[in-house]
Amino acid sequence: MQKLYITRYVAGGALSTTESSPAETESQALLPIRSVSQITGVNPITLRAWERRYDLIRPTRTPAGHRLYSQTDIRTIQRIQELAESGMGFAQIASLLEQEGPDTGGSASESAPPLATQPHVSPPRSLLDRVMRAAIDLDPSELRTAEATALMWLTPEDYLREVLIEALAQLEARTAWPDRDLGLVWLAEYIKGRAEWVADAPGRPPGPVVVIDNLVPGRPFSAGGLRLFTALHDDQFHVRLLPTGLTEAQRTQMARRWGARAWIRLDTTRPEHPVRNAAGARVFWCELPLLEPENGNEAVDFMQRWRELVEKDIQHCREQVAEALGRPEPAPVRLTRH
Repeated sequence: MQKLYITRYVAGGALSTTESSPAETESQALLPIRSVSQITGVNPITLRAWERRYDLIRPTRTPAGHRLYSQTDIRTIQRIQELAESGMGFAQIASLLEQEGPDTGGSASESAPPLATQPHVSPPRSLLDRVMRAAIDLDPSELRTAEATALMWLTPEDYLREVLIEALAQLEARTAWPDRDLGLVWLAEYIKGRAEWVADAPGRPPGPVVVIDNLVPGRPFSAGGLRLFTALHDDQFHVRLLPTGLTEAQRTQMARRWGARAWIRLDTTRPEHPVRNAAGARVFWCELPLLEPENGNEAVDFMQRWRELVEKDIQHCREQVAEALGRPEPAPVRLTRH
């Protein structure tokens, strides 16, 4: 008889066992998002988007908020893939799934509108991998293609946070490749532009202007600095990123023209006598740890330590800004985990 790995959530945590797979136990198999991604070939970012943006799947949640998927959920995901590959849009897919009900076994060939015969379309490569490869190859065309694909499923905010900035962080932790420094600068400048696009999106309610200023010599905005941007953006501030390479007078003039209420200066060291007010804004100095390339398991361990450190530093900075501007204390920041 076929064997199946079943994860049961019981008091005290998850318990993995190997059991027979009779039909009556199938509904008890609950799998985390990474396992479902491996089974279906759909990356976790897309699975979350199908749930949040299109309400196509509805996984259960643990008390801690982690998603768990049943065998029925997995069949639904495979059905969505099949329908999407046949050319059906997500609004049509949602309507069709509603008609079919949760336990349907229909196929796209039976339900989808007739189309010309098409070759099988494999699930897209991980968006993270595509962005990282584009940076390594200095390939703007691949970067644009990855973005066009991502924005079919993700909001611009999710794409910025979960794909672009995460890709930059992982590349910063890698050992050298040809033109590494150039690739990091190129990708960071691209991400900075997308961050500014998100900040100025129409329909966003106005908020106090917070300027972030990168003072690290020879470096564009790092992944840590861009994560600070997304955290403050989520706090309903209007965040602006100062261009790199400006003189002190030019920085001050831009902060004044933008009407900044807070001016965050990123550097690796804090001045002995830091300025507290400038251009009509409160000035804050933030030291975010920089990623340096590591090898193998050392890179994985270092990335985890870096995430913990930068999370604490970002939270401290958010609390300072919120207190100075009379805003509610921000909830703890949670960085993307991949």
